[in-house]
Amino acid sequence: MTSLLKLTLKDGRVITGQAAFGKGSPANPMTFDEAATKFRGCAEYVDWPQDKTDKIIAFVRTLETAADISALSSLLSANAG
Repeated sequence: MTSLLKLTLKDGRVITGQAAFGKGSPANPMTFDEAATKFRGCAEYVDWPQDKTDKIIAFVRTLETAADISALSSLLSANAG
């Protein structure tokens, strides 16, 4: 599960690196907070309202004890806010 990284900078320099087990792999899992931070970044990139993102993260935090997970679908829909 080696992760390879190759970055080409604007000035043409190339930086490479590797990790035996990338963050988020089974051998190096993310914590809930790390996954939430990553999700926040993705949501921000697509201009989701912060309130929507917060609601999704809060719901997922309690997912294992939720009686009904259908609410997650509506939270993730394009029209939910």
